[in-house]
Amino acid sequence: MASLFSETIFGIPYVASHLEEACTTWVQQAQETQQPVLLAHSDVHVLTRALHEADYGAGLRTFDYICPDGMPIVWLLRRKGAAANRLYGPDVMEWMWKLGRAAGIKHFLLGGSEEAIARLKENLEARYPGAEVAGHYCPPMPPWPEGEDERMLEAIRQSGAHCVWVGLGCPKQERWLFEHKEQLPSALYFGVGAAFNFHAGLVQQAPAWVRAHGLEWLYRLCKEPRRLFKRYLVHNTRFIWYCLTRKI
Repeated sequence: MASLFSETIFGIPYVASHLEEACTTWVQQAQETQQPVLLAHSDVHVLTRALHEADYGAGLRTFDYICPDGMPIVWLLRRKGAAANRLYGPDVMEWMWKLGRAAGIKHFLLGGSEEAIARLKENLEARYPGAEVAGHYCPPMPPWPEGEDERMLEAIRQSGAHCVWVGLGCPKQERWLFEHKEQLPSALYFGVGAAFNFHAGLVQQAPAWVRAHGLEWLYRLCKEPRRLFKRYLVHNTRFIWYCLTRKI
């Protein structure tokens, strides 16, 4: 089975690749794997949380792939000499749907609202005719009732999906994946957060030039100041502090 080169940032191993190479590798793995393969999409928020919260950091290190989802992480990887590119969750999702058609890849959607899932399926299937959605499951708002974890796992098992897209939000999606890794059916599991709402058309993505210059956080902050102000204040400040005081 093919593998991808990785380089560490503050001790966290990140994939150093480009979209086509990475997604081609993952389509092959989705066809062949006999165990769960976990993929995290890490921006500055995920990285600083992993460094600040020991249990979350230990769990994140159990993932098979950690993708550089934000440009600041890509820049640090390139500073260390790695041929890194942004492996942005919404872009990875599109590439996997596109490349997976010829390989017969089946997809499962976990998370989001029924409205978001319906619109997400409609938009992606229209964009990539022949892509197969094997199932979906929308858990209720937390706290979850007793037995909810098992219902989620059973829905995945019954679907027979090769790729499971987990949109529970950070840090819940990463925690759910690493806490249930031993129970997960064989498949590739992508923690993609806001990608559900982006592809459903419920939340507007930042323009490409904004994303390329590492300013997506500012664009999203302007769109959702109440929800994101504390996150960016805390985690962006921590990121700058780590860059100034720790060896990359």
